[in-house]
Amino acid sequence: MWQAVNSLVDRFSRMLAYLSGGAILLIAIMQMAEIVLRNGAGISLPFVWEYASYLHVSAIFLGAAFTLRTDGHIRVTLIRGLNPRLFEILATVVGLAISAYLTKALFGLAWGYGITGRTSGTINNVPLVIPAIFVSAGAVMLTLQLALRLVQALIGSPLVVPWNETSRAD
Repeated sequence: MWQAVNSLVDRFSRMLAYLSGGAILLIAIMQMAEIVLRNGAGISLPFVWEYASYLHVSAIFLGAAFTLRTDGHIRVTLIRGLNPRLFEILATVVGLAISAYLTKALFGLAWGYGITGRTSGTINNVPLVIPAIFVSAGAVMLTLQLALRLVQALIGSPLVVPWNETSRAD
């Protein structure tokens, strides 16, 4: 059961990481199109900078859980060297508390945007619930990955899976 849950969360984290990469690629394509069209044809794409900012924030949150699982987040290794297991447990508890609070707040924000129909107020008038949903989904996955990491730290399971093994069935 534990391995099945772990495998499912890892696969979902990987899927969100691919979405994150796709968002970053889309930002690059939109900005290249803006540069080429502005310099070549004198045409500007007014949506590019606004959409790029939404995609950027979404990409950060969508990729956070996968980054945690593959040991990509920055840490203070000096303190970790004193007692690695205790450090991992304490750091994960603190991270989990922060992430859970952030997830609750982001979902509240998304819910509020959905209820009120709030938009960006720009020329594009983007419904803010759309980027808020992606940011919230990434925050949920990070919180879930941290909760699983805490269990893994407590039972002594490996905390990190190489990026190319996160999609394998256990």
